[in-house]
Amino acid sequence: MTNYVWSATDKSGKKVIREIEAATAEDAKFVLLAQGYSDLELKEDEIISAVLTGFPKRQNASGQEIRVTGAERLKHRDNPTVTYWDALRKGVGRNFIVFLTLIVLAGFAFYRGDRSYSLVYLAGLLAWMAFILFRSLPSVYYRKLIKASDWSRWNEVLSLIARLQSIGHLGLVKVPATELTRNRTKALAGLGRLDEALAEYSQCEGRPDCPSWLYKLFVASLYTTAKQYDKAIEYNLASIAEKPTSASWVDLAYRHARYKLDPVKARAAMAESEKSPLPDFAQPFRIRCLGVIAYLEADYAAAKRDLETAIVLVEKARGRPYRDGHLSIARAYLCCVLAKQGDLAGAKKNFSLAKAYLVATKEDELLADCRQFIGEA
Repeated sequence: MTNYVWSATDKSGKKVIREIEAATAEDAKFVLLAQGYSDLELKEDEIISAVLTGFPKRQNASGQEIRVTGAERLKHRDNPTVTYWDALRKGVGRNFIVFLTLIVLAGFAFYRGDRSYSLVYLAGLLAWMAFILFRSLPSVYYRKLIKASDWSRWNEVLSLIARLQSIGHLGLVKVPATELTRNRTKALAGLGRLDEALAEYSQCEGRPDCPSWLYKLFVASLYTTAKQYDKAIEYNLASIAEKPTSASWVDLAYRHARYKLDPVKARAAMAESEKSPLPDFAQPFRIRCLGVIAYLEADYAAAKRDLETAIVLVEKARGRPYRDGHLSIARAYLCCVLAKQGDLAGAKKNFSLAKAYLVATKEDELLADCRQFIGEA
């Protein structure tokens, strides 16, 4: 059974977050509708549910497990700790009384001429703020890791993983071992060490946060990173055969469209994906995929609509992982679409926004198409 998280409207018209265990997302949706909920939107699917099992359990002072609710996770998802400033701002905000008290005591002691006490209070304030920053290290480094991975800076990815593994021994919240292995093996595949990556990742198969179907889906991503697209599709299909999910069908549609230039198979896969709910955070990816398919079909009006919609949705979600890559690929295709429609100025504008990413990640084919259509040597 999978724990699905939904946003919904209850019978009184109030927006709520509901968690429900079911065999499939469709079954979970059926139950919630039967209970009188409406406006259902899937927030966490099979993939998120599996990955979350690898995160360490929180405990209170008496050692009892604290259950983190779906609502709490969604709150942090939309407001992630990306920088040290974010961490400091949130830490001070959660303990503003402590911050204000230390400031007032330091100021009062200074006013009374007790500079030694004033310095003690200020030292306490600085120590407390340093502790906040120290506790934020896993979150900040992890976000740096995702950014480096998005830009294919593979050596930086390996360096950040080593740091996260080191600070995991300091009593801080650990990034799950399987998640670090996924990122490490992706970097190895990007560096041309695919066999090593596959061998290392094989050790994760069967863990609670890496069931067989999810293992196969990520192996597909390793082959994609290594630009072995037929093997990627093979493992994508193997994952679907074991556990068909909406997200895995969208992945397959994208691989057929993006890498095999096959809009027929891509459309067929996309039709399968629409038979079950897709989580909200994956919707921009689905819409971008539809835009790519429409572009291959020479339906430039539909391609423009879908690509622009995907861009707008991701631009609003400033804290989402892999945001730069999503926007850049969408803008590159939009460049091609606009050039086909005769809007050369719009095409050049989108290409200028995507170019740095395309060059950094060696998206040579898409880069060449953009340059050809706008007439850039």
